[in-house]
Amino acid sequence: MLSRPFLIYPVVLFFAVLVIDKIFLLPVFHGEFLQAGNSVFYHQRRVLAERLIHDPKIKETKLAVVFGDSRSYPYSEMGIPKEKQKDWSLYNFSGPQAIPMYSYFWLDELLKKGVKPDFVILSLSPEAFDDSKGLVNSPFLRLACDKECREFVWKDVPWKDRYEHWLDQVFTIRAIEPNMGLFISRLKSGRLKEYKAFYNKEFQLINYTKGDYLMYATTANPTEKLEKDAVRISAIYMRSFQMGKSQLPYVKAFLELTRANQIKTLVVWPKVYGKYFKEYEKYNIKNVWWSQVAELSKSYDAIPYDMNEESKCDLFNDASHQSVFCFVDQMKDIWERYADPVSR
Repeated sequence: MLSRPFLIYPVVLFFAVLVIDKIFLLPVFHGEFLQAGNSVFYHQRRVLAERLIHDPKIKETKLAVVFGDSRSYPYSEMGIPKEKQKDWSLYNFSGPQAIPMYSYFWLDELLKKGVKPDFVILSLSPEAFDDSKGLVNSPFLRLACDKECREFVWKDVPWKDRYEHWLDQVFTIRAIEPNMGLFISRLKSGRLKEYKAFYNKEFQLINYTKGDYLMYATTANPTEKLEKDAVRISAIYMRSFQMGKSQLPYVKAFLELTRANQIKTLVVWPKVYGKYFKEYEKYNIKNVWWSQVAELSKSYDAIPYDMNEESKCDLFNDASHQSVFCFVDQMKDIWERYADPVSR
């Protein structure tokens, strides 16, 4: 091999890459290293938990807590009927592409810290239950699950996500997912400090309220745009659907906690745009997935709530998210029928 040094070059290059990669093990890249989107939200939820735990108001009002993915961002105190707003506090722990594992761990953590909600909304999307989509490793294992958490869930992590997680351990840069375009933009404009939450505008916007993000879906797009978006999202999430095994146990574990603590619980299937819903129908999602979720909910005294049937609002920000304008009537209905019904 020494007589043919070019054979050594790939080996040297490989080890050089490994050495450079280990730079991303430095503390600066962990904890509070906010890029955009997912990392901002998942960091904010940890900050939000501390706010909730130390909020004196929750001792004076009833407490509602929302868990779910981005389709649940608009659940807000502002949506509670005005005559009841003074009686309620609402915290929203929804996360981008969040899976039931994430919802379970937050509820469990809050209960252990002495926070017991009066009402819980668990919002579930069928895409999270297809293990082939890779949502367990990214974003959950990467951004929201520490060593103790990983040890707890590892038995339920699909092989594909285990492999991806192993690659993240070998090549740290994968787990960090550095956004070089964002880095260059911040470097040129002198905004590198925005990697810290205190200076990050996106974090400040999300952190201004109690976890709700009303800015996410403020538009009501026209049919032509929604039709195109339905094709785009279908190509990403609904090329196929297979009911996986990793998430349903955590829905069950979540409901076991709510029943044991006598927490009134609503399990919501968020509404999506009609053309995208046809992809659900193609794979018989209602029978394959929702029927299991609904039956499990009822068995633990929770209430299944199919927004695709219950909601008459047909305004959408994109094919996967209803417009925030729909949530006023939806929350009014939820509060009057389930969270805080008027005695007759």
